[in-house]
Amino acid sequence: MVEIEPVKKDFLFLFSRNEILAILLYGSVAKGEDTPQSDIDICIVAPSCKDKKGLLNEIYRKLDVYSKKYDVRFFEELPLYIQINIIENNRIIYSKNVYDLYEYFYYFRKLWNEQEMRQKVTAAEMVQILS
Repeated sequence: MVEIEPVKKDFLFLFSRNEILAILLYGSVAKGEDTPQSDIDICIVAPSCKDKKGLLNEIYRKLDVYSKKYDVRFFEELPLYIQINIIENNRIIYSKNVYDLYEYFYYFRKLWNEQEMRQKVTAAEMVQILS
């Protein structure tokens, strides 16, 4: 099992960045289902970041991402179903303000609930709705 403190220490240099709302651990490691072959999924929540590519380059320059098996992603660039998985199954490495983070996630939960309802509508129900 991966310890969170070394991961937190690795990403410490990002904690002072104003555009970063949170850094989350997700995937098998966050669920406690990791194996020796598992990578460490890191999600950076940065809604106001204008230069995500530059930030990612900085992370790759400062960390040995490959040997530490980090898979770093930006929350805003992931598909909705993965965003929801992260919202529901994460461990917080860093958050500027947890309440702001949950407030930010509210919009994505609402989108998911609406999409889930649409997916459950049968063909017959859709015909009835549209006629």
